[in-house]
Amino acid sequence: MGKLIKLEMRKMLLKKRMFIVWAGVLFLSWIMITDISIQETYGDLFNKAYNITPLMGLMMFMMFSGAYTLEYSSNMAGLIKTTKNGKREIVFAKSVAAGVSASIINLSIFLAMWLSALKSHKFAGLDLPLKDFWYFGKSGSDITVLQMILIMLVTIIIGSFFFAQVGLFLSAISKSAAVPFIFGGILMGLPYMLETPLGFIGLQKYLSFTPLWGMMSCQLIRYKTPIIALIMLIAIFTAGIVLLPKVTLKAFSKEQ
Repeated sequence: MGKLIKLEMRKMLLKKRMFIVWAGVLFLSWIMITDISIQETYGDLFNKAYNITPLMGLMMFMMFSGAYTLEYSSNMAGLIKTTKNGKREIVFAKSVAAGVSASIINLSIFLAMWLSALKSHKFAGLDLPLKDFWYFGKSGSDITVLQMILIMLVTIIIGSFFFAQVGLFLSAISKSAAVPFIFGGILMGLPYMLETPLGFIGLQKYLSFTPLWGMMSCQLIRYKTPIIALIMLIAIFTAGIVLLPKVTLKAFSKEQ
């Protein structure tokens, strides 16, 4: 199984177009952080960490969109289904590989931004509370910068696995790579696009129920998310990570 997971990860990550986009986004992540005061730099960093999520989504669904297309187009799906536990193993391997690959992509982007900021200030200010920064000014949060970084590392991994399962499910029910790319992009991108319009009428806090905000947990702190939203996010992520692979297996098994 380990070899199968590694094979699937190579298929997802070791693509020329992925390397080009990945390198470009990492470079952008590194240079986009402004070297000013600690408070301004770190506040700007959290803002830009959220604003770069569309590129994260682009890269993730570039990987997931064709996850099952090759099996369908090469008629390998039928052969896999005739082998004992073949379809179950391939679905499990793709689920793990996609989650790990997405986590690697997203964490590398997030860490590139943080290393750029921390390097410019010689790793100072990690003990400062978030309420000291303009981005979290109204939250009154006493969570420190270091604590927020650690929290986001965990939630980015969880969110990456969730969106990976969504992308694989969409790929399994469609023989077109465009379908998971479009609909997966909408799921991740719509909350981002709605934040400004909803902000005008004071309803942006309701986006705290979306997986995007759950993954980029700094948004939950910024808008003082109610506990019910956290409970709902835990339920959504758990259902997506645990149940979607099972639904994907059924879809892949039935697909002709």
